Amino acid sequence: MQFIQRIPLLLFDPDYATSDLYDSPRLGEAFFMVSTYAVLTSFNSFFSGYLKTDTVSVGLIAFLGSALLIYLTWVFLAAVFHIASEVLGGLGEFPHALGFVGLAAAPHILTSFASIILTILSIEVFYDDPELILPKIGLGLSLLAMAWGWPGVLCYFGMKNAERVHPLKALVVTLLVFFAFAALEVFTSDAL
Repeated sequence: MQFIQRIPLLLFDPDYATSDLYDSPRLGEAFFMVSTYAVLTSFNSFFSGYLKTDTVSVGLIAFLGSALLIYLTWVFLAAVFHIASEVLGGLGEFPHALGFVGLAAAPHILTSFASIILTILSIEVFYDDPELILPKIGLGLSLLAMAWGWPGVLCYFGMKNAERVHPLKALVVTLLVFFAFAALEVFTSDAL
């Protein structure tokens, strides 16, 4: 299956989109998805740092830090899913986990566009917002991306197909990981 064919399948038929990941982990496609997500999120961080301080260096540090964090999170999540699959009797290898976790970044690309717009609006238009309406909308957008669940659905099917883990075990691991990240998002948000 070609990469262009896989993109709509990630959104509409994730089981089929991840069905061949055991035979070929598709690291190039996963790297492209993660890199696109990292660039968009890093631009959001750049705008946030630059517009709040009027200092380009702060924006660049935020840009680089955000990009590094996205790549480290990709590797960390892949390690968590792979270790869980090893413990649960999965047959896949670490590159398989890197492949499906990277492809699961595809839905976050869409929410990153909205986050950039919210960041610019909150700093430039609603700069004197005592009730922090736009940060709350941003938190809601992040939670919606998680509640929408498509990264979780992609990781579930990836774990099932690429790591060859029993579907119920894959579901439990995926739910635990994504609920943990949702809790982290809520507790580290500046909107609360």
